[in-house]
Amino acid sequence: MPSSADSLIHEATSLYRLVDSIDRLVAEHESIFAYTDATQSFFEEIHTQAKATKAKVSGITERALRTPEESASRYLGELIIQKGRWKTLHTYVKPAIDAHTLNLPGPVIEMAKKHLGGIPGLEKPTGEGSGRQVVVLLTPHLMYYQRPESQLPAWLVFVEVPYSQGPGFFSNLTIYHELGHYVFDSLAAAQERGPAFAKLIGAQERAFAENLHQAITTPSTRTWAKRVLDDWTKEIFCDLFALRHLGPAYAFALIDFLSLIGLMGEETEAKFDADHPAPALRFREQLRRMEEDGWWKIVGGFSSEHVSLVKKLAAKTQYSFEFQEKSVPRFVEAFRTIIPFIHELVIEITPHCGAAAEDFGRQRANIENCLLHGVVPSQLLVEGGALSPTPVSMINAAYCFYLTGLPRLISRFEDQEDSNLKHRQNWVQRVESWTMKGIEDFQLLDASRENTSSGN
Repeated sequence: MPSSADSLIHEATSLYRLVDSIDRLVAEHESIFAYTDATQSFFEEIHTQAKATKAKVSGITERALRTPEESASRYLGELIIQKGRWKTLHTYVKPAIDAHTLNLPGPVIEMAKKHLGGIPGLEKPTGEGSGRQVVVLLTPHLMYYQRPESQLPAWLVFVEVPYSQGPGFFSNLTIYHELGHYVFDSLAAAQERGPAFAKLIGAQERAFAENLHQAITTPSTRTWAKRVLDDWTKEIFCDLFALRHLGPAYAFALIDFLSLIGLMGEETEAKFDADHPAPALRFREQLRRMEEDGWWKIVGGFSSEHVSLVKKLAAKTQYSFEFQEKSVPRFVEAFRTIIPFIHELVIEITPHCGAAAEDFGRQRANIENCLLHGVVPSQLLVEGGALSPTPVSMINAAYCFYLTGLPRLISRFEDQEDSNLKHRQNWVQRVESWTMKGIEDFQLLDASRENTSSGN
């Protein structure tokens, strides 16, 4: 019968091999592919933890061999802790190494990093290097997720992206919704919160007390009901957070994605589920935000199916929520009293987004004219010199051009047809690539200005 020491050595060897295998796999891919700074930071953390774990496991084995046989088994507990950590990390590594720069919309990731650094309460703390880093993981699921990981530094923000959407630009704007989850959870965990967050928490408590408290009596059901209201609150917050940073382009991208996964039909658009508010209500609140931020007066008159759909959904006033085939309308009534406080919170934490619609209004026509002629819109010639439009203006002008101007671009070429899906795909990809190049140019110029102002 194997001794306790023999069993421990066997367990330790298996763990050591696992950690070493992951460490080498990451190193091999680093030598072949290029990765974003964020992913590179994650890989450096993997290498650091691998080195520490291998040393720790070797130390455990050495101590166990010097321990009496009957006491050696106590070291198994330390191995179990290390196994659990690497079992979790194992699930992150493969999606991360697949997400090299050829499979990612790099400018979107860089924008997201900069925007996170502008959120009050998420400024770069001491010891965080270059601030929050958005690490993209490619997933086989046709869905986006924000994936928290407590065993890695808090400044690494993980977002799962469908592998099929990896290089796409327009579709990946929905990444911002997932970043909203990270922001909301970070603000909720912060010791100091702004007044709007405190008011939102109070609104949630009142909504439950005034609408659901008497009807829901068991502790477990109350816990569930509060979770439902909290989940709905987060979803609307994430939509508005994304919209505030990206403008109408986020709403249009969300329409495309929800349609792709089958959630934009007549039978689902007004239905809440236990995790998400009804799509109709989500777009109603997005329309309200676009109106108040000045976007809708620019795009609301566009001849586009997406614009018409936003109007149609926002006009709906009747929603339903069923649980176990029973209608529970008071949930929706309770939630609607919370919504104004979500808007207030989003405005409070995104003061840097206030002038985005104004810049878009000035630059839209010039940007679209660049795209119509196959020109990267990073520098617009204006009287007296050149002007760089902001990335948000480029994104929205490009999306609007995609929705309304693509036939004009395709018609410029005799052998191309707007009704040919292969031709359309080709030109959409070109519009995306010109837009991404324009944003990259802006980011390089912006970084150069920052370095100059800091004296580097």
